[in-house]
Amino acid sequence: MKKLIIAAVLIVLGLSVNADANTNYAKRVGGYFYTSLSPYGTWIEIGFGTPVWRPTHMKRNWSPYTQGQWIYTDYGWYWNSYEPFGEVVYHYGRWYFDDYYGWIWIPDYEWAPAWVDWRYDDDYIGWAPLSPYALFSVNIGIHYTYDYYVPYTYWNYVQYNHFCDNNVYNYYVAPKYKYRVHSRTKMRTNYSYYDGRVRNNGVDYDRIRERSGRMIEKRNLVTVNDPRELTKERDSNNRNKEIRTYIANRDDISRDNLRDVKMERTDRKTSLNLDKVELGRDRTIDRSDTRKIDDNRKVETRENMSNLNTRESVDDSKRIDNNINRRKMENDRKLQERNDIEKRNSEIEKRNNDQIRRNEEIKRTEEIKRTEQNRRNEEVQIQRKANEESNRKNDVTIQKREEQKSNTEVFKQNNDRKIQQRQETQKVEQRNQNSNINRNTEVKRNSSNNKTETKQNSRSNDQNNRSRTR
Repeated sequence: MKKLIIAAVLIVLGLSVNADANTNYAKRVGGYFYTSLSPYGTWIEIGFGTPVWRPTHMKRNWSPYTQGQWIYTDYGWYWNSYEPFGEVVYHYGRWYFDDYYGWIWIPDYEWAPAWVDWRYDDDYIGWAPLSPYALFSVNIGIHYTYDYYVPYTYWNYVQYNHFCDNNVYNYYVAPKYKYRVHSRTKMRTNYSYYDGRVRNNGVDYDRIRERSGRMIEKRNLVTVNDPRELTKERDSNNRNKEIRTYIANRDDISRDNLRDVKMERTDRKTSLNLDKVELGRDRTIDRSDTRKIDDNRKVETRENMSNLNTRESVDDSKRIDNNINRRKMENDRKLQERNDIEKRNSEIEKRNNDQIRRNEEIKRTEEIKRTEQNRRNEEVQIQRKANEESNRKNDVTIQKREEQKSNTEVFKQNNDRKIQQRQETQKVEQRNQNSNINRNTEVKRNSSNNKTETKQNSRSNDQNNRSRTR
């Protein structure tokens, strides 16, 4: 009976903790996040009271971490966004591409210079928004609550010499070449804790400087007290020396004194696995709480040191041994956690590489099929052109034959006409010749007759003359 009562109490406490976590998570929207982002987008409630923000009036194919510049600071690589909402959504929370809503932003209270994954090789460096399943731990860094593969289409790749350009968006690898670059790069997501803040180490600074062949200046990160100061015009001389940012304290993020929270609610199911998202829920220890724990440990150490003077040496040695054992156990536990996280990340990387290899095989198979189809199409095209050329030659041959036949007929007709004309000419000439012959004959006949008459006349005259003489 006693065990049942204890179990019931534990269940009630667990439900109350989850309820408080969900409530606190939702209340954060009522403060700095809500007032800063409402003019530029829409707040949507998905799942069981989970608030997310979706930007509006964005260009087609827009994605996070594209419009801005990478700057190196004491806290690693800082994304200096050119978008009016960038001071919030690129330094707090996580981005996720939902199948229905598109890109949505999930709030979280932890500030960082940028929340991105990194990939690189000898020629290119790339980054993509860190998924909501990624959590930051002071001792471990980034670890994941859910195996999630970031598609290669979400990544921005650029050559090293353009990585720190203020117009880096003009040099992104085109989408049709992105898969080829993505498949040959390797993962590097390196976060640490420095001076009370998250540090985004990313790809090694010296490597980028060496591969780009440029001097990359480290700039100071200056925190302002009012976010409205970020909108003021900066002096051109100071702009090259320092980067101003606003890091909200936890009261600004989680205060719930605003009641006019306008939020859309929908029954559509999101593709985000909300059970695996622990942003702002289970991580209830703030960095201030961590510092308090460290201070308490220091106080305990000082008390133990003061008690060393009053206790016996045996007790002191036992206490020291206990402390050593406790530290050893704690270090072993941290080491085991780190090993587990590294093993999980290694498995995730392996699965990602397997997925990449499968995608490469699929793409290679499709490329072979496409090449074969193109070859067939080229053969068909060549055969079609050959047939067309043959038909054209046949048409030309037929046309020439017809022209030759036509010329032959014309020549024959002309020849017949000439023969006919020649025959007619010959007939006319024969007729003329006969006429001339007849005419000559008549002339000769007439001439002969005339001669005869002349002779007769002459004879007659002679006779007459003789007669007169007598």
